[in-house]
Formats: sequence, structure tokens, C-alpha cells
Amino acid sequence: MTKKPQRRLEVELDWYYIQKETLRKWGLIGVGALLLVAAGVYLYIQGTDQNRRAKSEIAASEKALEEAQRMPEAIRATDELTLARNKIAEARSHLEGRNLQGAINSARESQSISQRILAGYAAAKADAGILDVGGKVEIQRANRTTWESAKPGMQLFEGDFLKTGANGAADVMAADGTLYRIKPETLFEVRRTATLSSPSGQKTRRSEIKMIVGTMNINTGESSRSVVRTDTATTDIGSRSSVGVGVDLSKTTLVATYRGEAVLSNDQGGRLVVGAKEQVTAAGDTKAFGQKQKLPDTPELASPEDNAAFDVRQPGPLTLKWKAVRDAARYKLQISQSRLFVPESIVVDLDDRTKPEATAMVKEEGVFFWRVAAIGKANLVSDWSSSRRFRVTSGEIRAGRPDSLPPSLTLERPKVTGTIVFVAGKAEAGASVTVNGELADTDAQGNFRKIIAIHKEGLNTVEVRAADGAGNVSVRRENVYIQIF
Repeated sequence: MTKKPQRRLEVELDWYYIQKETLRKWGLIGVGALLLVAAGVYLYIQGTDQNRRAKSEIAASEKALEEAQRMPEAIRATDELTLARNKIAEARSHLEGRNLQGAINSARESQSISQRILAGYAAAKADAGILDVGGKVEIQRANRTTWESAKPGMQLFEGDFLKTGANGAADVMAADGTLYRIKPETLFEVRRTATLSSPSGQKTRRSEIKMIVGTMNINTGESSRSVVRTDTATTDIGSRSSVGVGVDLSKTTLVATYRGEAVLSNDQGGRLVVGAKEQVTAAGDTKAFGQKQKLPDTPELASPEDNAAFDVRQPGPLTLKWKAVRDAARYKLQISQSRLFVPESIVVDLDDRTKPEATAMVKEEGVFFWRVAAIGKANLVSDWSSSRRFRVTSGEIRAGRPDSLPPSLTLERPKVTGTIVFVAGKAEAGASVTVNGELADTDAQGNFRKIIAIHKEGLNTVEVRAADGAGNVSVRRENVYIQIF
């Protein structure tokens, strides 16, 4: 058997010689290609991400706008809301045109506008603010039909209504600094505060309200005025004036000027200047003005000093004195447990005091406020005197408490309305509290409140001091920012 020759396997190799420069060139091309692919992937991912961000920002801006439109202030921020809507439309236009960064920027601008409204941006332009309330006090917002309980610090705007119940009273401060002391069973509407320029170029501000029914006292400041409108007449109250205005169910308007001047006018061309200590009425049916009547002077309280303390363990009569008023037939005296003298808080209400003094027996602890008015000829009544308070305590000192221990003092964050600052907190019972040097109203439990005016624009410090009977003092300070419009 013949053996077949074994096939020889051979591997042939072809060798190619590449110059180094060629190799480097191809390497650079490869790297470049990789970079282009990476850049393309990056741009694709970034474009997708930015597109997603733009849509997310637009959705967030629409949600913020929707929330801002539901705010009570929305009716007074129409310009801001319109701008926010336009920015959303602008963002959508940029998105359609693939200008993604432009869409994001416009959406964020819209969100910023809506957030300012949500954060109370419109509140900075409030026409008034509630300083204090007692008893039943309610407000109705201009864009609502329901009433809500009024609380200190609430802002009031044009078109808002405020009403007090039979046992309600409130202090309201307008943006121009005018103080409205609202009596029980009163209803009025807030109007816009305006800025006026005199021929000399000096600017003053003028608040305005529409009074439906009730009674209130209006106190204007150095550079503020107030207009009170009723269905019968318009009362223009000058600066540095104190005027009482009342409207009954027959729409008869009564104007009593205690200090300063007021100008009464009607839609029939009638005009009457009501000077200090003068009173006049405008008839509800004919709108005709009655004859001016002279009011007695306002009594001035004499003793005891404000915030005087008495020990309930040492019973005895408390004597209240005031300076006699010429031509006064008798005096009215009220003692109340409320600074606002709401009816249910009044413990003494007399109108038969023929002498400028009275004695009272107080057998319980607490803080009491008292005031006096003079009654003259034809039963015409003066304005109430400024009120004073006195404290009745047990005089006991807490067991184990060293005389050197400062009184407790807590302070809430002050609320700011224009140049008006509302300060409240709690001190040790029986301690005397001052705010920037002014005495605060304090009840038997140590709760206090104080309204102060700060006319320096920018950052200011509010200092609260509490002092006990042993002379120990606690101090708290808060910074507030004042912005004058």
C-alpha cells in the first residue's frame, strides 16, 4: 500500500508597512470621530433634559399663577397677574421655537411674579391694617361674599368691609397713619389711600372710607387727611384733627370735631366748615345741614397715675380724679377690663358725676381702664379723655424667688403695616412693660400689646422692657424693616 504524501500546510503572511505619520493621522481621525459621537450623544441628552426642564418650569409657573389668582389680594394685583400670564405665553412661544433656555427664563420670571403675590407682595400696598379688636369683629374681602373673624395684623384693601357686633370694637390704622377707632354696631368699606401734592410741592396722604352705619372716631396725623363718605354727606378731615362721625339707620350723619377741622359737604353744593369743639348734623332725607352746636372741653385725668398698682388684700375705696371742665353739668365715667371699652367688659358706667372725682371699690385682681367725658348744655357730650389704667394684684411674691431675678418676658415677632408696628408678647404678671420707651397695655396675666409708629425708613430696632416691683428688668429686641410708600 502506497502511503499518500502528507499535505503540507503553510501560512502565508502579507506584511504592510505603514509610516508613523499615517498612523498618527488615522488615530487623530478616530479620536475625532469618537469625540463627535460623544458630543452628539451629550447634545442629544442635554437637549432632551433641557426640553424636560422647560416643560417642568412652565408647569410650575402655571401652578403658581393658579394659586396666586385664588389669593384675596388677587383682585388688587391685576397688573402683576397679567404680566405673569404674558410670561407663560412667552415661555410657550420659546418652547415651540426650540429656544429652550428662553422658555426656562420666561417661566421662572412668571413664577417669581406669582410668588411675590403669594408671599404678600400686594399686602405692602394695603390701604389699612387692623391694630386691635375686642368682641365680635368681622371682615368681608372685596372679592368674596363670606365674613371672617378679624384679627390684629390683618391687612385691609380697597373694597373690603369691616363690621363690629353689639359687643365689638376695633382700632384700624390707614396706610397714611390715620387711626380709626370703631365703635359697636358699625359697618364701613375701605377705600383707596391717595397721595396728594400741595402747591408748595409737599406731599400728604389721604385715606378714605365709606361709612354705612355706626360710630367711629378718626384721628389724623401730621401729614395725613381722611375722607369719610356716607349716603348723606362727605366729611373731609384735616391734618392733626380728631373727629367723631356717626350714621344712624335714617342715614342722618353727625360730625363732631374735637380737635382740628373738618369740612362737611353734600351733592347739592352745600359746604360747611366744622371747627374745633363744634358738632353738626346732615339730615338723611333732605341732606340739609343743621345748626352748629358747641361741645364742652374734653376732661383731663389727674390721679391716680397711669399703671398705678393696688393691693387687693388691703380693701378700701379707690379715688379717681380729673380736672373740672368749665360749664360741664355732669360727667360720664367708665371703668373697663378692655382697652377698647367693649360693652361686655365695662364694669362701671355712670353719667351722673357732678364732681370731678369718683370712688370705686375693686375686690378682684386684674387690669382696669378708666376714662371720663363731660356733659354740657343740651346734653352735648365731649370726646372721651385719654384712658388710664390701674392694676389690682395680690401683692404676693412667688416663694423662693430672689429679689434679683429678672421678670419673665417673651416677645412675638412684631407685625409691620407701613410705618405702624404692632408689638405683643407676655411678661411676668404684675410687671410694667414699655416698648421703645412707651408704656404698653398689660393684663393681669402679663399679656401685653403696643402700637408704635416708626418714621425712619429701613432697618429699625424695637426694644421691649419688663420691670417688676423690685426694679429687676428684662429686655428683648427685634429688628423690623420700615418701607415708606
